[in-house]
Amino acid sequence: MTMREFCEKIGMDEASIQQVEQFSIEDTVYTSYKREFQEDKKRFFARLKEEENWRVFALVLYIRMAVEVYETFQEKGIADQVYFDTFSDFRIWNEECKKKYGICGLTECEWLSLPLELKIFRLGRLQFEPIRLEKAIETEKYTLPEGTKVLNVHIPEDGRLDIETCMDAFERAENFFQETFEAFVCESWLVSPKLKELLGEDSNIIKFMGLFENYGIVYPFRQAEQRVFGVICEQKEEYPEHTSLQRALKKYVLNGKEPGMGQGVRLRAEKRN
Repeated sequence: MTMREFCEKIGMDEASIQQVEQFSIEDTVYTSYKREFQEDKKRFFARLKEEENWRVFALVLYIRMAVEVYETFQEKGIADQVYFDTFSDFRIWNEECKKKYGICGLTECEWLSLPLELKIFRLGRLQFEPIRLEKAIETEKYTLPEGTKVLNVHIPEDGRLDIETCMDAFERAENFFQETFEAFVCESWLVSPKLKELLGEDSNIIKFMGLFENYGIVYPFRQAEQRVFGVICEQKEEYPEHTSLQRALKKYVLNGKEPGMGQGVRLRAEKRN
């Protein structure tokens, strides 16, 4: 697979693809970075930001590494669709970089290293990261002890949060990971119960939240403002009001409130019965 084929399959635009093709990383430099990625990630991430034009350097480096890891996906019998869907995060964050800095590239290098290590997979609308609980989860109905194997759910910024596509993603995850986990967990502004104060029951976000049982809210995190407005402003009256969600959240935060980040848990299907 060529880098162009990879970029086309994950949906990158032609202008970005051309910049990737024009940016050269010498083989000795690439080999050095690849070795450091495997042996000393802290140094790897620090060294990346020492590069001139480090954002585009990171994009090209990560694409080249992703092309190489395709063989590992094949050896494990993972479908091409899962491979390309998983690495479509490169496209999403490249678009974010262009919006923020006006150039192609990647900035979320730690986060985007996970698919390179097969630590996260996108299955339909959602991403799933196998982890062990660092502390127990307690709800009114049950307790999941510390160390329980779970799937950490992430929501890519990639279209509508349609409830049916999310349900399909959970089903795919159960088939993909089989008996290796006990529950799904999610820590995000999208599962904060506080959102019920500003969104109606017909909202896709509220419906998504309803798929989980809440077990906490984490403060202070202004993730909602970052995701909804694209930036965090100290002068909150400057936030745009282009969508109904922006208008509702702006009014909410101007009243001194904060959604925080909700913590939700959802047992796998057989455990819920």
